[in-house]
Amino acid sequence: AAADASAKGREELLGTRAACARDSAFRAMQLQAGRSWVAGIDAFRTVPKDLAEASMTGAIMTVVAVILCTVLFFCEMSAFVTSRPTTRVGIDSNQDAALRINFDVHMLDMACEFVTVGVWDAFGTERMNITKNVQKQRIDHKGDHKGHPYSEDELVELEFNDKSFTKEELSELDADWGSSSDHFKHDNFQAVIDAHDFTMVNFYADWCPHCRQFAPTWKVLEDRVNDGKDKPMDADSVAANVRVLKINCVDFEETCQEQSVQSFPSIRLYRRSTKDKEWAEYHGPRDAEQMSAFLHSEVGKRHMHRGAKYHSMFSEGCRISGHLEVARVPGTVHFQAMHTNQKTLNLAFTNVSHHVHHFSFGEAPRRSIYNLPPEYRRQVNPLDGRSFTVDKFHKAPNHFIKVVHTRFETMAMRSYQQTHQWSVRTLQRNTIPQAKFSYDLSPVEVVISKEERRWYDFLTQVFAIIGGAFSVMSITTGVLKVSAVHVKSMLNKLN
Repeated sequence: AAADASAKGREELLGTRAACARDSAFRAMQLQAGRSWVAGIDAFRTVPKDLAEASMTGAIMTVVAVILCTVLFFCEMSAFVTSRPTTRVGIDSNQDAALRINFDVHMLDMACEFVTVGVWDAFGTERMNITKNVQKQRIDHKGDHKGHPYSEDELVELEFNDKSFTKEELSELDADWGSSSDHFKHDNFQAVIDAHDFTMVNFYADWCPHCRQFAPTWKVLEDRVNDGKDKPMDADSVAANVRVLKINCVDFEETCQEQSVQSFPSIRLYRRSTKDKEWAEYHGPRDAEQMSAFLHSEVGKRHMHRGAKYHSMFSEGCRISGHLEVARVPGTVHFQAMHTNQKTLNLAFTNVSHHVHHFSFGEAPRRSIYNLPPEYRRQVNPLDGRSFTVDKFHKAPNHFIKVVHTRFETMAMRSYQQTHQWSVRTLQRNTIPQAKFSYDLSPVEVVISKEERRWYDFLTQVFAIIGGAFSVMSITTGVLKVSAVHVKSMLNKLN
């Protein structure tokens, strides 16, 4: 019985072991099947080394791909860690009622006692001779630049020496005003005066018997002077441009009234001048010789052609600086000359040439400008350090500035960026020159912030660089190998 029990136990143990072995084999088969299925979806299958061939071309391309990937990776890394400013445009959010204008301008040829600052805006507000928050500093001229006032003869010579006329214009300006029905306009007597150094005029009326009696004598003088037989000389013995003509006050009554002609005939010698109605009346005998002597005497008093040149009018300039508070609408800041209580100037001949040390908008831009990004600094004050000059009378530099409000979000700052254009404006003779700084505020603002890249954008770019580089090199290697095989095949056929 004991033997039978022992045998039966061994059989049971053997059966258990066999069952375990079958289970293990079944699990191994299942594991193998699972691995085979997973390996079946492998997208990166490799070729056994026995089937792969190494080549020098492939090695070179691999080195090139590694170098290229390394360079591009560091470039991408630099771009990732470096923030770039981005801009967007929107409606101006600045609700300030006033705008501050900062200026520091050197008027090159204008004494401080005559310089004034004024401002005009689109609301129609005009302020003249502003003194609040404005400082003036006298700047002396040195050496040859020391100024002195123009004489009357210098002003006349510089004013008119470069004028030129066409043949038709000269015919109009030299003609007698005998009738309103001739082919000339006769509508600008001052232009006739300005066309000659001196103009001797006989104001007459057709109904006046004295005028008819005097006409032959006047005709003799007129022919002698206008034909160049009688040439009056100025104080420098230079022949003056003199014209003799007559005006019929019946046909041109309005002109004679403007000239305050009260009797006929009236003989006057008009001198070209910077002022209107500069004339001397002849009261001597109505004789050609006596009138010629009067003409020579008057012309000989003047220096008409001495080669006058433009120069500084004042012995000093004026540096004027400060700030203004203006409404946030388009407007103009202007600098010009004005009379004082003690002195009177011929304002139309003042020179408003200037040098801009500083011109900007907003609060304390000189201190905050260096906190701005470099690419935005130069537009805060584009006029700084520039000179704007004119070389003749009746001209003035005019500026036009477009102002854009700019906010820097990351720096919690705001600034006013400018675009600047300028030109020299030609003025009418009696207009007072002004150095004008016209400004216009843009209705939009520019908001500047930093662009931050996401980490997954960086990884995407890195993977794209690696994959793209090796793909391109793989394609290039394949093309080179196929080309080499094709070339060898062609050579074999030729052999």
